[in-house]
Amino acid sequence: MKYHDPMAQAQDKMTRLCLFLEEHQLAPHPINYHVAYAYISADNAELNKEIALCISNKQPLDDFILENLYQRHLSQEQKSQDLLIKGVTKVVNNIETLTTEGSLAINQYIAQLDSSLLSIDENNLTESRQVLASIIDASHKLKTSQLKLQDNLMQAQTETKKTKQKLLALKQATHKDPLTGLFKQNYMIEQAQLWIDENKSLCAINISIDDFNDFSCRYGHIISDVVLNKIASKVKSYVLESGLPVRTKQEEFLIILPELELTVVTEIAEKMRSGVEKLRFVSSRTGRRLPTITISMGIAQISPNEELNHLTRKASSATEQAKQAGKNTVIQHFKK
Repeated sequence: MKYHDPMAQAQDKMTRLCLFLEEHQLAPHPINYHVAYAYISADNAELNKEIALCISNKQPLDDFILENLYQRHLSQEQKSQDLLIKGVTKVVNNIETLTTEGSLAINQYIAQLDSSLLSIDENNLTESRQVLASIIDASHKLKTSQLKLQDNLMQAQTETKKTKQKLLALKQATHKDPLTGLFKQNYMIEQAQLWIDENKSLCAINISIDDFNDFSCRYGHIISDVVLNKIASKVKSYVLESGLPVRTKQEEFLIILPELELTVVTEIAEKMRSGVEKLRFVSSRTGRRLPTITISMGIAQISPNEELNHLTRKASSATEQAKQAGKNTVIQHFKK
């Protein structure tokens, strides 16, 4: 985003920007500057709405949240990539549909031609026999060429599928958190909505690392990032391809699981909790063993056609209950 403010107005905004960063204890790097300046300029309604909601809910603003806001509201590169991927995917889908329809049409044509040839009456007519012979010869040539075309169409379909897989991989790569390798929230919203549109029930496991802010303050961001990455990898290993693992906050993750029973999801969550608790971390600089890390988890479920925000809100509420119950535990959300 480009700004063309007069000097006096720009200086006033920069003063307010610095106060904003200081108030929320945000590092003075370009992305934070960009988001803060856009917020103070108040020219992006959705961005301001989300920041205002965080502040009103007393949710701490951190580098992760601001980077997420930047990617979704201010990054032109991200928007261009999304539009490109959607456009190419649409073209590929059209090609796949056309090749399928073309292949079907060829089969129908050949069947109709064979039927017509069999119905020709050649009784006692030399010329009819000659015509029949030429038609049969032509039909064989046509069938041969059409079969070659069909082979080409089949090959095109195979290549189309490979292209779609590559596009999906590219799409996922642009929507992954660089530190943890988990998906970003915008991809989660898109994928979860597809499942909802397919009338699938969804479960969610909300995961919050216990006392992670205190750990970061004590051991620094470099060690904290290493720990965060290992915990994310451990959590992801329990869902493989069956779920959608997402990084939602600095120290929180969310797993979306379609079409699974709540009892199964609870078992998965308990394995995650136990697996993270068993992780051992050692400082590479001092060789000292670091404290054991635990996670608090909330589980929720929605029926088909319910909204995604109902699911995330329930799971988040259950996580808060888990923390209040002493942390390092799993709590299911129950309707009151």
